[in-house]
Amino acid sequence: MRGEFNGLKTLIMKENPSAYYVHCFAHQLHLALVVKANNHVQVTSFFNIVTCLLNLIGTSCKRRDILRGKHYDKIFEQLESVKVSKGRSFNQEITLQRPEDTHWGSHYNSLISIILLFEYIMDVLEIVTHVVFSSDQKGEAYSLLKSM
Repeated sequence: MRGEFNGLKTLIMKENPSAYYVHCFAHQLHLALVVKANNHVQVTSFFNIVTCLLNLIGTSCKRRDILRGKHYDKIFEQLESVKVSKGRSFNQEITLQRPEDTHWGSHYNSLISIILLFEYIMDVLEIVTHVVFSSDQKGEAYSLLKSM
């Protein structure tokens, strides 16, 4: 936005030299939070694990389908045993959400989806370690299982 030559700030300042530029406070706060979080090894390690998990499960249609199927089976089982309510907007499908680098709130949404799907994620990781996938994927799934 404030690029030296072609940014929005430059274009506005060319049009109206008396304009005043104020950088978005929320964006400044986000940048400060990211810098501080990246200074802590535990936080960086944690988000690296989250990224690996999202990459392992989220980039494969087969693994996403396994995750979705396990979640669907559990909801169906709970509906049959009347452990959860039926109705509009109840028991919606949940997917793993990928975080965006520019929005810290998306990291929060990713963590919430991992918490809600934790049981099924563990099942998918178990399947990946035991079913015929590449040895790299098996190793990554095993490492993630131990980390989780």
